Amino acid sequence: MAAIALALGGATAAGAVEGDPTIDPGATTGEVIATTDDIAADPLEGDAASLEGAAADATLSDAAPAPAVVEDAPALAPAPALAPALMPPPALIPPPPPAPQGTGTISGTVTREDNGAPISGVSVSVSGRAWVTPTALTDENGDYTLRGLADDSYVVSFWAGGGTDLMREHWDGVTDSSAATPVVIAGGASVADIDASLSTGGAIEGIVTRAQDGSAVAGATVSALSDNNEIVASTQADASGEYHLGGLPGGSYRLYFGSPDPDLAWEFWDDAYGWDAATLITIVEKQTVTNVDAALERVGYISGTVTKTADGSPVNASVTVSGIDRDMRFAFVGSDGSFRVAVAPGTYLVSFDAFDSGLLDEYWDDAAVPEDATSVVVAAGDDVTGVDAQLDAAATIAGTVTMASSEDREMLVEAWDGSERVGYVIADRQTGAYTLNIPAGTYILKASAIFYNDSPTTARPQFYDGVETAELATPVTAVASTTVDGIDFTLVPITEPEPEPEPEPELTVSIASTRAGGDIDVSGTGFTPGATIAFELRSTPVALGTLTADANGALTGTFRIPANTPPGAHTLVALNAQSEVVASVALQVTRAPAPEAPIAAVPTTTAAGAGAGAVAARGDTLANTGADVPAFASMMAAGLLFAGLLLVRRRRVRS
Repeated sequence: MAAIALALGGATAAGAVEGDPTIDPGATTGEVIATTDDIAADPLEGDAASLEGAAADATLSDAAPAPAVVEDAPALAPAPALAPALMPPPALIPPPPPAPQGTGTISGTVTREDNGAPISGVSVSVSGRAWVTPTALTDENGDYTLRGLADDSYVVSFWAGGGTDLMREHWDGVTDSSAATPVVIAGGASVADIDASLSTGGAIEGIVTRAQDGSAVAGATVSALSDNNEIVASTQADASGEYHLGGLPGGSYRLYFGSPDPDLAWEFWDDAYGWDAATLITIVEKQTVTNVDAALERVGYISGTVTKTADGSPVNASVTVSGIDRDMRFAFVGSDGSFRVAVAPGTYLVSFDAFDSGLLDEYWDDAAVPEDATSVVVAAGDDVTGVDAQLDAAATIAGTVTMASSEDREMLVEAWDGSERVGYVIADRQTGAYTLNIPAGTYILKASAIFYNDSPTTARPQFYDGVETAELATPVTAVASTTVDGIDFTLVPITEPEPEPEPEPELTVSIASTRAGGDIDVSGTGFTPGATIAFELRSTPVALGTLTADANGALTGTFRIPANTPPGAHTLVALNAQSEVVASVALQVTRAPAPEAPIAAVPTTTAAGAGAGAVAARGDTLANTGADVPAFASMMAAGLLFAGLLLVRRRRVRS
């Protein structure tokens, strides 16, 4: 039931499973209650699932998105005892369109991943474009067949139940429905072998009791919600209040507790009544977290009446109850003007919104804005009465906003009393017509336009009557229960030229090729004015230094290429403050010159010496390899050898 309610109504998990206390006919409680007099020829009368879905549809949350539960998960809680009817007038919540019927089928087998054994009783469901889609249970062989499928693209989901340790899975083998592989039915075809092999996951265990006396809450609903508010797993507490919630993939979850007893408030773990206030529970793969307990408080009630100030007659309206760190509660007023809302203990603001556009909305107690509202404090078991509203008749200002533009935009009309905006309305996108309901008074009217999709088009705001400033505007006096018509505006669209693109930084060097150890002149344009730009020689980064861009984004400077730079192709790069390359230029580096050999004194008395002197005088810069031996060196070596022989001979003669 609850899963169907979630799919139909888009309610929060809290609203889908919380029961509402039965009250006197004619008032609302919790989400939606209406008397049987308010419902004529209800097409869904007698359909418990649809009634429950309609009730869930009227629950709003100010803190979390609606749970994306589109498959037929097990019921989250037994259906509560219903008041005379849970459906508002059909005009408020129309019945869902009938699901398209087809002849397509999807079939397959579900087994355990650990041992391959077939699993019976697994809920297999599909989600497509239809509101209601077929479901099936696997038989003793693990087989299933989904029938009556219209042509569509389906996500197939497999769920063995939160009482097991098997994880919910979506075809093909994923636990995240957004990552599922769709199964396409075309031409009424039958698609087979859509199998699943379910693996074990983590678990959460604990006990659910009543805060008032510590007694067990049998049948309490426990649900694990993902970050996008999808019900990942759900189970119910046993007669002793104990629960085991299994089949959880590794991750962090909000745990929600609901009760079949309508006098107990739902809550998130740990003692929280709102999505943002919930404490996350982190599950490591296949880990079991224990002692996650909940003690449910008794609900309190806020009740009152909504009537017209003029004659005291009942008003067809809605009542919104919102609190800090608490999900919003929403109710319709009964035909006698009364309402009653069950809430968790806390402090709340109550607002009243009339369906009659001729009446002004307000906050309790007689406040136009939430900043001026009076809070309502509700303790466990309290019944706070007398939260009444008398809605004043509105003054109406109407007219047309004209603008020659077909772009996607909104045209806004505002009423100002000094520095306070009293009210506003969005003009009809096609006709430009608007109707603004505000308290009686004298106001400055202003029209403006908001363009979407990053449009370069704007429109200068206009004040009534056709002026550009509030000081020049003509005030408009509005009287209660009357309409001031013909307050028109003409906005002129202005399309700004596309801004010139920011110049890309560029580098140039004085020469495209230089020797290692030589200098190069660098210049650049298009840099951020005042930015310090670092320069490196790559591929192996070698820092050369920095330059600072001037007010025009230009820079110039000289860098020396290291003498040990290997010859070849290199790149000079410019880096911003984040060390990102913003510009580069190619640079060819050649080998550094070898050091010159020292010039020795050479005798000039011989021809050989003269030749050697001539070579040295030319200052040849090529590296000396030792292959050319000067002539005088050979002569000196021969002379030394001759002198040595003479010395040896003399010593021998003396001896």
